[in-house]
This record gives sequence, C-alpha cells and structure tokens, in this order.
Amino acid sequence: MVKERIGDFVKFQKTEVINRPETIFGRKEKSDKKFSDSSGNSVNKLIPVASLILAVLITLSIRLFLYEGINHLNNGTPGSVTILEEPELLDALRNAQDRGVLLAMHGWAHEDYSTLTPLQIKENIEKGKYVFEKAGIVPVAFILPEEPIHGTIDASLKREIESNGIPTELPVLETDGTYRNEYTWNWREMESLEDSRYQEASEQIREDNPTTILLHAQDWNPYTKQFITDYLSSTNERNVTIRVDDVEVNTRPEMVSDMAQLTQYESVGQVAFAVIPAGAGKGDNPAIGNININRIMGVYFWFFIITSLLPLSFFATWKLLSKWHKNRKQNRYLLEDGRDPKDPNTKGPILVSVISPAYNEEKSIGKCLQSILNQDYKGKMEVIAVNDGSSDRTAEIISKYPVKLLDLKVNGGKANALNKAIEIAKGDILIFTDSDSYMAPNAVSSLVKCLNENEEAQMVAGNVFIHDNRGKKGIMKYFQMIEYRTEQEIIRHLQGLSGSILVCPGPLTAVRRKVCDVISFSNETIVEDADFTIKALKNSIKIIQEPEAIVYTDAPETVKGWYKQRKRWWYGNLQLWRLHKKWAMKNPWMIFNYSGYITGICSIILIMSIPYLILQYDNIPMILMSGILCLAFSIMLYIIYIGPLFATDKRLLLMLIPYVLIYATIKVVVISSLFLCYLTGKGVKVKFGAKSFVVR
Repeated sequence: MVKERIGDFVKFQKTEVINRPETIFGRKEKSDKKFSDSSGNSVNKLIPVASLILAVLITLSIRLFLYEGINHLNNGTPGSVTILEEPELLDALRNAQDRGVLLAMHGWAHEDYSTLTPLQIKENIEKGKYVFEKAGIVPVAFILPEEPIHGTIDASLKREIESNGIPTELPVLETDGTYRNEYTWNWREMESLEDSRYQEASEQIREDNPTTILLHAQDWNPYTKQFITDYLSSTNERNVTIRVDDVEVNTRPEMVSDMAQLTQYESVGQVAFAVIPAGAGKGDNPAIGNININRIMGVYFWFFIITSLLPLSFFATWKLLSKWHKNRKQNRYLLEDGRDPKDPNTKGPILVSVISPAYNEEKSIGKCLQSILNQDYKGKMEVIAVNDGSSDRTAEIISKYPVKLLDLKVNGGKANALNKAIEIAKGDILIFTDSDSYMAPNAVSSLVKCLNENEEAQMVAGNVFIHDNRGKKGIMKYFQMIEYRTEQEIIRHLQGLSGSILVCPGPLTAVRRKVCDVISFSNETIVEDADFTIKALKNSIKIIQEPEAIVYTDAPETVKGWYKQRKRWWYGNLQLWRLHKKWAMKNPWMIFNYSGYITGICSIILIMSIPYLILQYDNIPMILMSGILCLAFSIMLYIIYIGPLFATDKRLLLMLIPYVLIYATIKVVVISSLFLCYLTGKGVKVKFGAKSFVVR
C-alpha cells in the first residue's frame, strides 16, 4: 500500500504565515489556556508510598548488613590491639586496682553476647582471662556488653557465661543495688555547667539519692567529675557503687587515674571499671582536632545510603510494583471483557504531521527522512523538513525526498524552526523528531495508537536509544547506551505513570494539535524540548510515555564530544530551574533533579578528602578492605536492580561494573564543575546551532 504524502516536493523559500485550523477549544478553555486532566489514573496512588516504605526497609536492612559486616571484618583483623599493648594504660589500671577499684571484664571487644554461640562465648572469655592475667589484673566479674537497661540478664545466657568460671555480677554491698541510673549519658561533648542537661541531672540525682550509679568512660570530663563529686560529697549514703563501663585501649591513662580517685569519698562503697580487653588501636580511632574521624566516615556512609542506595531501591521497587499492578489489571480485563487491552478498538486513521528541523545535517538528514518514509502508519502523513539556514548541502538533500521543505535562509535556532513548521502543519497530531535520529518503522503508529487509547493524554514521549550499528564502538558509546536505557526504562517510565514526564525528547515526541495552539517553542533556554514540556505541565497537560515508539540517535564517541553535549543539557536544566523556579519547587521530580547538582558537589568533596582521612589510620589495609566491601556490595546491588534491563544484551550487562565505577564518576565531576561555574556566575560557553552563548 502506497501512503499518501501531502505537499510532496513543496519548497518554501520564505517564511509564510499559514492559517491554522480552528482550535478545538471552547471559549472557556481558550481563555484559560488550561487543560483539565480527568484523572482516570490507571496506577494506584498508593504504589509510590508502598514502594518508599519498602525501599526504606530494604535500605536499613542493607545498612545493618554492611555495618555488621564491616564490624566483623574489623574485629577479626590481626591489626586489632589489646590493653597489653598500652603500657601506660596498664600502669594506670594496676594502680587503680591497688587503690581498691574492682576491675571487671566487659566482653572481649564489646560484642553482643546474645548473638554468640556457646563456643564463641567460651573462646572470648578465655581470651579475656588470658589478657587480664598477662596484665596482672584480677577480673572480679563479667559485665555483659549491651546489658539491658534494667540490669537483668537472660537466665540461660547468665548460666552460659558463669559456666566459664566468672560471675556476672559485682560483689553485693549492704544496699538493695536494684536502682541504677546513668545521669551523664552522652555528656562527652558538654561544654558548660550551664548546660540544661547538667541542671536537670543535678535535680534528679538529689531526688533519687541513688546507691548505684553507672558511668561511661567516654563521658568522663570536668563536668561529669563535678557532677559526681558534688553528689558524693552531699549524700548521706555510705555504700554507693559507681560502675564505669567501656574502659578500653583508647581510654587515656590520666582519665583512669582521675576516676580511681572516687574511692576516697566516704560515701563510696565500691568503684568498678568494666574493661574491654581488645579493640581498635589509637591509630584506628584517630581524630582531627576534636573531631573523631570514625564519625566523619559514619557521615560519609549515611550520605551514600541516603543519596544513592535509597533512591535506587525506591525507583526499582516502584517500577516492579507498578508493573505487577499493570499486569494484574490487564489480566482482570481479559477475564471480564474477553479482550486484550493491548489491542483495543482504535480510531480510524488520523492525519499526522512529522516535523524534522535540520541545521548542517547533510550526513544524517537523508537517513532520518528515509526512516520517516518507511513508517508502517496506515493513515495520511505529511513530512515537513526544515532547513534552518544550513551552510552545507542539507537543503539539497531534503529536496530529493518526497517531503515538504521549509527552507529558512537565516539560522534562527531550533525553536524558531519548529514554530515555523507548526504554522504550516495540517495534522491532527504533530510528531517532532531530530534530523540526526532514525525512527523505528512502527514509531508513528505506536504514538498515534497511544494517543487514541489515552484520550486524556495530550503529549506522548517516545523512547530514545543509542543507535547500535554493530560496528566498532568506543567505551563512551557503551556507557551512553546503558545510561539511555536506564533513563527511559526507569525514570521516564515512573514519571509517565502520573502523566508528569519532565522532558519529551526532541528525537521523538507526539502532541495533539491543540497543545501547539496554546504553547510554542521558545529560545529562552538552550533545551527547547524540556522547556516546551514544562510549559505543558504548567498548563495541566497530561504527558505519558509509549515504550513501543522507539527512535535511535547517534551518541558522541569521545569524552570531548560527550562533554560538549552534556554541557548544553545540564546548563539548560539550570536555566529551566531559574525560569520555572516557582513551579519547580513544587514538583518532586524537578527537586530530585536539582538535588543531583548539590549532592554531586558534596560527593566530590567527600571523594577528595577520603585519601587524607584514610592516611590518619594505622591499619590502612583494614580500612581499605572495609571500603572495598561497601563498594563491591553496592555494585552487586546495582547490578541486581538494573541488570534485568540488559538481560538480552550481554555486552551491556558486562559493562555495568565499569559504568558505575568510571562513567558515574565522570558525570559527577562534570556536573559539579558546571554547577560551581553556574553558582559563581562565571558561566560556561555553549555552542547551540550556529550560535554561541555564555550561560550563567
């Protein structure tokens, strides 16, 4: 069947104003210039909420797994030290013992004994006894790490520990000993006696008048000392027990000596130190000034969890649940209606106008037009190719094809070229494509079918993939093939579920004619397709995705070419944010996109500082092993989430690891540098068509 082409070989040498067909808007619609979205949303609105909850649970589980794995790695590392390797600390502990301080064993390395097997418990206690014996210290009891706040140990665990010949309680004085309060918990960063915590604890301890007080060595400072000595000097009790937990290899000897002096008070019956025999050495718990580096690393870890792992889990879960919901709904329709919802009764053929602007595209315009002419769409179709003031043979090549040629003698930019073509287009549906892109044979029919099936939708975004010519490809092209597929199949797919796609791509987009009667393309930004899309969303236009409508485009094969392209895209996105800021701040997807610039800068700062932080540790191999563990697990998780998209393309599946390690790093560096230029007002020179801009 030969398709009817409208306006074959018509050549417009000048810009003409063509009378548009009468708008289908009523007067109220025309004055408001708004489209109402008669919801009918096929996706349950609870799915994103459920996906977020599941993603949080998954992320927290993974975080716990990594945390426990790293701790296990650290505790099992030969580089861990014992108190035997800290002679000054040992002297302080022996002196404290001579003053009457009771020394108890506080686990081996402060592990959770409720999770250990009887054999592990026995081994840890034997190791602890050996260290105490070598140190000349007598362990009077075993103080359980992670002890319940009420002080009551599980009976079976108590028996298991005591079967190794060591009691689980301190000697009992002539007090009930049942009330224990830690008034100074987390006072390690207290800076003033005027601190509200100090005042509240002072009032509480006077009211309680306790006979047993629990402290932690980490919280011993001048304020804790003042608090305890004030109470011991004023109470009328005479058998107060003071227990200090977590004395370990990094506890300062002078701190041990200072705490041991509590035995001199008449109100004190006994002072006991719960000593951890083994742990990370001072070099494995370094600090910069008063800032603990382990805490900095903890902040890095949470940054990674929140900015990378959580969004990935959320998007993957959302897509999985939405796919399940869609399949379930389709199966229900099949049972109820006896028909396949994928093949509904579509409307008759519609006149379609396919518009392709071109500027100096003599190498690709022919292939682009041929792909349009090879479409399997059975209705009427006109093809309008716009030569936007090209200085090469673009116009000559276009004239050889049975299409309309709109020949603009002066380059006015892509937005202007599209607007001029829209003026002369006669179709009920307009389809835009780029002259360096090539449509799949069913692209037009898929877009038209999608609009027929979804009457409330006004725009449809096609899927853009990198052209795979099976020829020689550089690694950058492979990376972009992965990037495009991931973007289309996850981010744009999820945006389409709510009819809120942020970018209807220039290579393939379909709109109903009435959209262009309200919105036109603009040169206010250098990303005219995204700007057009956002204006449509601001007019309450529903925009969806049609995964069957595919277009292939060429991708830069060098880092330099890729940088030029992305520089324009990313700076254009910043322009969009500034131009539509009020609307963007209410759109979750816009906020997510913009936050990528901020997290990118934070990531660069973190990455650059990590080598310096690692060098502060003594046991660098152990720290590197921990980092490698996190990295390897993260890559594995990424492949689990993303890998199914490339199940049929083993080449790309194998490239996922270098994609994460290399390409993601390049993107972060480039995005961050561009964003800094934007924030500082320096700007970057961008070439767009025949013009160059300094974008700020």
